[in-house]
Amino acid sequence: MAAMSMDLVIDILLRLPVKSLLRFRCVSTSFCSEIDSADFVNTHVNRSIQSRTGQKLIVSGSSSCNGPTDFYAADFEDDLKAAFLLNNPLKSQHGSNMVCGSCNGLILLGMLSNSRFRRTEHAIWNPFTRRYKKVPICPVQTLPGYCWYFNIGLGYDSAHDDYKIIMISLVVESNHFSYPVWLFSLKSSSWRRSQDFLLELRNGSREIAGRFANGALYWDGSDGIVGFDIANEVFFMIQKSSGYLVVLGGNLYIPVPRADDKDVDFYLYASDNGGEVASGSWRKEFTVEEEVLSRYNVLRLWPLAYSKDGDSILLLTKENGFVWYNFENKTRQRVEIPGMPKVMLEDPTKKHCVNLESLVSVGNDSAFDGAAEEVILND
Repeated sequence: MAAMSMDLVIDILLRLPVKSLLRFRCVSTSFCSEIDSADFVNTHVNRSIQSRTGQKLIVSGSSSCNGPTDFYAADFEDDLKAAFLLNNPLKSQHGSNMVCGSCNGLILLGMLSNSRFRRTEHAIWNPFTRRYKKVPICPVQTLPGYCWYFNIGLGYDSAHDDYKIIMISLVVESNHFSYPVWLFSLKSSSWRRSQDFLLELRNGSREIAGRFANGALYWDGSDGIVGFDIANEVFFMIQKSSGYLVVLGGNLYIPVPRADDKDVDFYLYASDNGGEVASGSWRKEFTVEEEVLSRYNVLRLWPLAYSKDGDSILLLTKENGFVWYNFENKTRQRVEIPGMPKVMLEDPTKKHCVNLESLVSVGNDSAFDGAAEEVILND
């Protein structure tokens, strides 16, 4: 090791999974300092995104609608051969949990309740470092006129190197309706109010959990896609004629079945103005052909992730679970994941996410997601 340059050592470390990096923090003070540094953490995340390494399929399952929730993960590096149980930090709470967003290894968990989300608890969780942080109740949820939140999501503000929760709520005061927007900053560990939501909601968005892509959160609304630029804290609208909203490989897509309901075209939303998320257009990126998915319901499929070499995508289908679709050979291969609970396509975004292993911290006041740490510390 003494003969190796530090640059070479860092390059090797950046290629390692999170579990190994957590162990190597104990090698020396310099190793610990380097692995914990913001530059290393961010570079490790970016490298994983570019190389499509460290991807995990995470799925929730519970024995009943209000029962405790278990989360399971399967590793893309292991060809999704088996699912392993994660330690849900909110499992001991009353009620079941849902995925309210995910980004760079972090998962935003929410508690399902019968109170229409009036005082819903949330936690930001990194299942790979096994640390979590309970999010304080948003101040808007304590107001007398507060009814519930329409939308929530977790995203990364690259301009300020901060992870933020965005919550859009409904407040009724003297028959006046308002939609205040509050932001929780993981860096400051506090809520603050942003601009009110002024776009037309009508019946609200169909999905509660926002999807993060290219610096913005997106919700599939009644009249189009509602976007929120996290760094600039501005809303914008994206028009779409049909299809539903998905994020694949960190980009925004809509799958649009053709008129004959056979092939499905996938349209990518791409920026037209130097990366400005509010300025873009749709372009057709690829097609899933009917003869490949003839046994599946093409109107109900959900793309989850690209394969490491980019020649296939993993699809969630309504009747046949997980399927690999190869672009070049136009072939399908059903994926059996032992131990993985079934995901219902009626509301898949709250039940699953594809995330990547990361060292992203949830704050100095975080907690371990299980009792095992207490045993270790007491030995």
